[in-house]
Amino acid sequence: MSSKVAIKGVMKMLDEGNISTEDLLSDEFFKRYSSVRSLEEFESKFDTGPGKGVTKEKYAQEIIRAHTEFKNIDEMKNKAIEFYAEE
Repeated sequence: MSSKVAIKGVMKMLDEGNISTEDLLSDEFFKRYSSVRSLEEFESKFDTGPGKGVTKEKYAQEIIRAHTEFKNIDEMKNKAIEFYAEE
């Protein structure tokens, strides 16, 4: 488990733009917490777009639930920060 100090450091680096999305959502993160192997493969799940009457937010949440261990984007982001802080 990561220390609160390490997690706060990662969050500060994110706020300052010193960590990219690709760094935070690494292949190792996806291999551990999802059925996909990389950010690119995860992003490809969004290629079809939401069906009629489905909001983008609901569509994204459905993809997150279907392909990761997380219920929503906030849960995924928080775990990604914790995972990054462990490295």
